[in-house]
Amino acid sequence: MPTWKLHFKSGPSDVYRALSTPGGRSRYWADAPETDGTIHFAFPAGHTTDARIEEAIQDRRYRFTWYTDRTLTFDLTPDDTGGTDLTVTGSTGPHLAGDISVLLRLKAWVDFGVDLRNHDGTRGAGYLDS
Repeated sequence: MPTWKLHFKSGPSDVYRALSTPGGRSRYWADAPETDGTIHFAFPAGHTTDARIEEAIQDRRYRFTWYTDRTLTFDLTPDDTGGTDLTVTGSTGPHLAGDISVLLRLKAWVDFGVDLRNHDGTRGAGYLDS
């Protein structure tokens, strides 16, 4: 199972809010409202998918399953300077580049307020900045 780590200068509550709220996810990932424990992702190129929220522990852990059997777990650990170490564990599969792209966009948004997406619906599949 792949594992990725990122360090944020921002605290766990800021990182958690970006992962776990529709407003947070829309800033770096996709429009993703929730109903009854399900996230409804709508990506800029028109692709949609649903994700079931499996676990949500405020400022500590967020986990969901999507595409039938892909689980992503986000573990947040505060550091001694007010920042956050984020460990992400994911299911195996052909999505490594996409997962890494989302994580780097998350960091850019939370720590620097920058949206790295290209916002071009014709440049979705195959583009890391979609």
